[in-house]
Amino acid sequence: MAHHFCAALVRLMLIEALAQSGFSGAEGWFSAWFSGLAPVPDVTTQITAPAALVADTLLSELSLSTWEPLGQATAQIRAAARFDQDRHHAEPEIPPAFAVEEATRLSESLALGPEENWPLAALDRLHDAAAGSPHFAPVERNRQLLALPSGPMVFEQARSAMPLWALDLVAGRLIAQSNPGSPPLPLPGTVRAEALRPELWPRERAILVAEAAGNAARRVSEQLDAAYARVQVMQAAISRLRSTSRAPHLYRLLAGFGPLRPLQIEQALGVSKNGARDLVAALVKAGLAETTAPRHQAVIRALPPPRTYNVPAAEDDVSADSPYAEHDAIMADIDRLLARANASCRGNDLDE
Repeated sequence: MAHHFCAALVRLMLIEALAQSGFSGAEGWFSAWFSGLAPVPDVTTQITAPAALVADTLLSELSLSTWEPLGQATAQIRAAARFDQDRHHAEPEIPPAFAVEEATRLSESLALGPEENWPLAALDRLHDAAAGSPHFAPVERNRQLLALPSGPMVFEQARSAMPLWALDLVAGRLIAQSNPGSPPLPLPGTVRAEALRPELWPRERAILVAEAAGNAARRVSEQLDAAYARVQVMQAAISRLRSTSRAPHLYRLLAGFGPLRPLQIEQALGVSKNGARDLVAALVKAGLAETTAPRHQAVIRALPPPRTYNVPAAEDDVSADSPYAEHDAIMADIDRLLARANASCRGNDLDE
C-alpha cells in the first residue's frame, strides 16, 4: 500500500508545483505530457520556470527522501519521465534548485520552541521566515503607465508566481521533527501566498496557516484512504495471477501515478521489453489494466479491480480459510432456501 500511496503523492506534488509555477490545468494534460505524447499547452500566466525543470528538480529532491517507500517510488517515476525538456526557454529568474536550497536553509534556521510538539507551531515559524524572504514573499505588482487618447492610464501587470512548492517540501520535515516517528512527507498546498502578505496581523496569518494545513492534510489522507481501499480490493484479483510477482508492483504504480507507455514501464521497473509485455498481459488478463492508443502510441492504464473474476476452474479453488468461503456458504444456503420455497409453491399449486 505504501508504494501506491507514494506514487499518488508524487503525482499530486508534481501537479501542485506546476500549477504554482504558472501552468494552469495541469491535471488535464499532465499524463500526456509526462509520457512525451504532448507538449505543455500554451499558458497565459507568467511562469517562473520551464515545466520540465520544475519536474526534474522536484523528482530529484523527492528521490532523496529518508522515507524509503517515497524515495523508491520517486526513483521509478523519475526513470519513467519522457517529457520534453523545454530547452528553448530562457533561464528562470529563480531556478527551482535554488528555491529548494533556500527553503531548506529557512527550515534549518528555525529553532524549535517550547511548543515543539504542536505541528502548527512549526508551520507558523516557517511562514514567518518565508514572509521575510525575497524569494518567497509576494512582491508588489508592477505598474505600467500608458498614454492613451483619453489620457494616461496605469495598468497593473500580473504578479510573478513564487515557488512555494519548495516550502511544501520542507513543511513535512518540520512537522516530523515535532512528531517523532512520523515520515517526512511533502505536504502539497501547505504554504499559500495569501498567508505570506506582510500586512497581515499575527492572528490572521495563524488562521490562514491552520486552514491551509488542514486542507493539505485532508488531501494526503484522501490519497492514503484511496490507496488502502484499492489495494485491499486488488489483492483478490492479483493473487490469482500465476505469471510473476512484479505484476502487483506495476499495478500499484499505474493506479497511483497514472498511465504509462510500455517504454516507461521498462525504465521504471528495470525490465526488458518482453518482461514489460508479460506484466501488462497478466494485468489485462486479470481485468486490472487496459491498453489504449492515444496519438497512435500504446499507453497502459489501471482499471478498478473487477468484482467477479473469470478464471479457469483449476485456479478457482477456494479453501475453507479463504475470505470468500463464508460468502460462498451463505449464497449456497440462500439457493437451497429458494429451491425449497419454489418446491413448496409448486406443491400448493397441485393441491389446488
